Amino acid sequence: MKTDILLAAYQYAALSLNIIPVCSGDHSGMTPNHRATCRSPGKQPLITNWPNNGVPDKQQIDDWFRRWPTSNIGLVLGSPSGIVAIDIDGPFGHKELLHISNGDIPETWQFSTPGGGMHYLFSTPSNQIYKRFSISDPDPNSRHSELAFLGEGTYTVLPPSKHANGGIYTWIKAPNQSLLN
Repeated sequence: MKTDILLAAYQYAALSLNIIPVCSGDHSGMTPNHRATCRSPGKQPLITNWPNNGVPDKQQIDDWFRRWPTSNIGLVLGSPSGIVAIDIDGPFGHKELLHISNGDIPETWQFSTPGGGMHYLFSTPSNQIYKRFSISDPDPNSRHSELAFLGEGTYTVLPPSKHANGGIYTWIKAPNQSLLN
């Protein structure tokens, strides 16, 4: 029986997305060594050299899910994929995005995160390099409230992956090739 996440991995690969396996949110199916050393349950890449992995074929995806049947899916960002993300967390992140964009956010792929955050994915010109940049809430009592621009050398977890808090990443505007073009 194929899981929803495995079927999503096939769909992402069919869209030519550079996806990678990342550990499960509850670390089920992970090795004792991984569980002991992972600082980001549900988000840690399970393969080496993940930034240069490319678009996997069906056989590679099948191999990943045989080895890690409970894994989540990540999307490589930056020049390998030609995609960058805006990651919004907390009230400060939402407020900053509205301020920076003047409330004009182009229609694109968008998903919610189980912690109440939001991700927007955008295509980039092939000759541009976009690095990670974040603006954090200056309030020292604020907990993980920021606006982050994710690009070169980063990745994001994709729906329907399961977060460490048990929630599911969920598409608001699901992938279809036209939104990123």
